[in-house]
Amino acid sequence: MRLEWPDHALLATLPAAHRCLSSAVLGGGLTSARHWLNLQVPHDYARTDPEAHLTEVAQANALDPGEVIGMLTAADVRAGVRRDRGPASAVATVGIGQPLAAAGRRPRPLPRIGTINVFVVVRHPLSDAALVAAVQTATEAKAQALADAGVRALNHHGPATGTATDAICVATPPGAEIAFAGPATAIGGAIAHAVHGAVLSGARIHRRTVAARGRMA
Repeated sequence: MRLEWPDHALLATLPAAHRCLSSAVLGGGLTSARHWLNLQVPHDYARTDPEAHLTEVAQANALDPGEVIGMLTAADVRAGVRRDRGPASAVATVGIGQPLAAAGRRPRPLPRIGTINVFVVVRHPLSDAALVAAVQTATEAKAQALADAGVRALNHHGPATGTATDAICVATPPGAEIAFAGPATAIGGAIAHAVHGAVLSGARIHRRTVAARGRMA
């Protein structure tokens, strides 16, 4: 996986197309893709056509939009963190301006800033069921990282589990060699540790950045 930082974006490129399962704006669902495009937008982003916007940015970077998993974030993409663990790699950009608990009170109005985007690459082919389990495992690891970072929810008395606009993608080579990817499996454990490390480091970077801005104000 090669990482680049074109204008206002973090771009990950894989050596070949991978099967991807994601909640992304562009290329979401179960698809085949080679690129992860994580676009940084302003906190007051107001476009109502984010898929078209990501398509435009992909084309401007000479990418085929049909091969792109595209996400949006207001977090600083240059502060993105990569962590590798065995056969798994995770890249995360972490913005926690509006940390929430998934089963807490529904915020009103819905927050529009603060996003944790995670891209996971597994080097062994996962079955469809294992892909779903990998997304579940990665999401649990993200929540654990936020708890370990001491991030409290704004809508609940306990730790945050994420933000209202988080997105995730797990990419795996074609095939179905691995049937399980829960946290008790070797693959799932690798995914969990990679994601936990990336999100935990990203949360700490975010907090240091916010604190530094406060001192400069």
